[in-house]
Amino acid sequence: DFIEEIKMVAAELAKARPSMISVANYTNQLLQQVMLGAQNEKDLDFLRSLAQSKAIALSKFSDEAASKAAEYGSGIIGDLDTVITCSYSSTVCEAFQLAKQKGKEFQVLVAESRTKDKAYGEITTKQLNQHRIPVQVLPDQHIHRISKADKALVGADSILADGSLINGTPTHALASAAKEQKIPFYTVCETAKFDTQGYIAEASEPEPGFDKTLSDLITGIITEKGIMKPSLVMAYVAQMARTSP
Repeated sequence: DFIEEIKMVAAELAKARPSMISVANYTNQLLQQVMLGAQNEKDLDFLRSLAQSKAIALSKFSDEAASKAAEYGSGIIGDLDTVITCSYSSTVCEAFQLAKQKGKEFQVLVAESRTKDKAYGEITTKQLNQHRIPVQVLPDQHIHRISKADKALVGADSILADGSLINGTPTHALASAAKEQKIPFYTVCETAKFDTQGYIAEASEPEPGFDKTLSDLITGIITEKGIMKPSLVMAYVAQMARTSP
């Protein structure tokens, strides 16, 4: 039936991007809301309309949360800063754009972030160029040469309950270099990317193209709620798990 079809699609979506926990979180929320509606109404057209409206609402909520996180992210960027990033994150790019709109003058270093035949750093560069933000691409093998950076800001595909980060490579290498050179390292994302249900085992290896950065390398996790210390994530995730459907 329709509910079983949604369950199957939700499972396939989560399976397709296992390192992007927001897919599992949002599809689970959608499924729970449709199942709740199905308790009182069995009409197929109604359930389809309900699923569509809930999906649109969740998409809007996600966009608003990401924009709020980007707003907080723009706040850590200082005038004349050099900020280094890697991979591609629309939220990170939005944070840079907002900082630029506030009149801040800064420059961005972006690691090439090459995975197979695709360089995600080039995507970031093109987007920042559109907003006339000075940006320089750094070869991945030179990721340790970041002494002139004032801080690092990356996105996130998932935040685990222990405060560790799953993100596109070479995030771990960048975080390690930042730690060695005492450069603050931040990640920015909406809390929908927190693994509240334990979908990702903490001991598991990320899929190809992603890596894991332990919490002791992270200065702060920037969300729509503000800036959070990684040490507080476990309590926050437990609270989210208790209040989720």
